[in-house]
Amino acid sequence: MATRKPNILFIGYGHLAKSLLSSDFLKNNSIHYINSKQKIFSLKNKIVIKKIVNYDYVFLLIRPNVFKNIGDKFAFYIGPKTIIISCMAGININVLTQKLNSKKIVRIMPNIMAKNSLSQTLVYSKNKKILNRNLDKLIKLFGSTIYTSNEDQINVATAIYGSGPAFIAYIVNAFILSAKSLSKNSKIKDSDIINLIQNVIFLNQNSKDLEKFLNSISSKKGTTQAGINFLKSKNIKKIIYTTLDRAYKRAKEISIERKNSK
Repeated sequence: MATRKPNILFIGYGHLAKSLLSSDFLKNNSIHYINSKQKIFSLKNKIVIKKIVNYDYVFLLIRPNVFKNIGDKFAFYIGPKTIIISCMAGININVLTQKLNSKKIVRIMPNIMAKNSLSQTLVYSKNKKILNRNLDKLIKLFGSTIYTSNEDQINVATAIYGSGPAFIAYIVNAFILSAKSLSKNSKIKDSDIINLIQNVIFLNQNSKDLEKFLNSISSKKGTTQAGINFLKSKNIKKIIYTTLDRAYKRAKEISIERKNSK
């Protein structure tokens, strides 16, 4: 006998929602979504769903300010057995519970690479009973999972795992463009630089490995050291730390703004 696919509702169907749709996630679940006019559609065939389904999971995939304004309306789609999975930054469990009148709430912070099942997804819930095998199996369709007992770690994850791919892409792209601009006659390909970066990461699995690797190719008065000295003079570590810290503080500010708007 075939196992019933979990019924899932996406509240919100923008970039974040679409980034969760890995091939395995699509194959293993029956997914509906709500559009801006509060109509429910089947993701499979795009037809309007006229009868409310008893959803196993409801994903909150809207902007925090939208939830602040109309979040209580979504309680209509939540049954007594529904587990709510919030992907919103800054909206804490207490606020979600008050708005939706439910204690079956999990906060997760995936990233855009979930579509390729390569996300590092942080998971937090006050209700440990709902952190079961079925939920773990569902979230692992996005990639690897990291469980935390501290809700503030969701804000940290927002900066590192949620926004981090964008910061890394920006830095890598800057390296590629700079390398190609170094000489007018340069025939360097983007793929060559990407392979270079991938190979460095492949050989080094932690910060200690990277430090040893760096020391092994740096010699006094050499070309590598000349570049490293410049990076140090610009305090590159502080720049990266400040980038992450600003994203982290912004995630916390969203929560504070919600409290002040009451």
